[in-house]
Amino acid sequence: MAEYFISKRRLLSIMPQNGTIRRITRNAFAVGDDVASCATMPFRRCLSIGNIKELHSGDIVKVFPNGSIVRLWDTKSSQYCIFVTNRCNFHCLMCPQPPCEDNPEQHNENLRLLNLLNCRVEMIGITGGEPTLFPDRLIEYFDIISHKFPSSRVEILTNGSQLSDFGMAKQLALAAPLNLCYCVSIHGDTGSLSESIMRKKGGWDKALQGIVNLARLQQQIEIRVVVTKNNAPYLEDISMFLYRNFPFVYHIAFMGQEITGEALRNYSKIWVEPLGYAARLDRAVRYLAAMNMSVSIYNIPHCLLLKTSWKFAARSISDWKQSYITKCNGCKMKSACCGFFTTSGTYYPQGVQPFLAMP
Repeated sequence: MAEYFISKRRLLSIMPQNGTIRRITRNAFAVGDDVASCATMPFRRCLSIGNIKELHSGDIVKVFPNGSIVRLWDTKSSQYCIFVTNRCNFHCLMCPQPPCEDNPEQHNENLRLLNLLNCRVEMIGITGGEPTLFPDRLIEYFDIISHKFPSSRVEILTNGSQLSDFGMAKQLALAAPLNLCYCVSIHGDTGSLSESIMRKKGGWDKALQGIVNLARLQQQIEIRVVVTKNNAPYLEDISMFLYRNFPFVYHIAFMGQEITGEALRNYSKIWVEPLGYAARLDRAVRYLAAMNMSVSIYNIPHCLLLKTSWKFAARSISDWKQSYITKCNGCKMKSACCGFFTTSGTYYPQGVQPFLAMP
């Protein structure tokens, strides 16, 4: 297995000892002896991202021994994601990335990719699993980002529990890039509600302490609330709880679900139609806005929200996951709308309707 980048419409190895990919026919390529299967497979079948026309000069891709090719970095994108680990200390009902054993090689690959990147990156997301289970890895990433991408916004998606250790939180804060924000998941306004979703006894107290520690260290904090069947009836209560206890946070986001991983397995337990909670969500975000809190709605299309909520709805889904369905064709709001997760497959909300004229 080797990594490659694209240069002048030719795939060049970043590990020269493995040779370069060479064209065999119009649609077939080969990579020395280690990926011989490419020589007999049309490139369009090897390429998991589509066909050769979707690749750009400067892209970074991985070539597997079976001839399949996966793009790890699209130079046309302004967003980059670092997947730290598969491990997590929670087991949330709606998690799109189910926890499993850590693969240490993932860290080495992340370091190689960060060192390879040589284009402008507006936002770098750090995710998992739970990234803070490996603070030493984060500090290595921080060091590279601070030197190569000092102006990039950096977001760490975390459950916050590990940050309840003030010493560890301080260690990360001292190493943090300039524009770092911790995006901490909070699932309710009570411990019983939150722990029924995160499925971790004691997780609620640790998450709250983690937020307090970040505030003591003057770190930027965003609180994220994924709306599920469990907490949808309490959205207004959650917004009041967040304002009264964490008025210092940088931003609050209420989020629609990504139906894959644990979320797909627990679909009947967690799914709630956005149209069913749109009014409660509207009251929740407008309450926070009235309290001068920065608040947004992520991952929910405009047509499923009340019109008074539109100003809070963000084009939130990462560009490599964003898609639209047939009903969206001709919609005048499409350019402002978040669309849908490609990872959710055919699990779309009810009530999607295009705006055929600007409302």
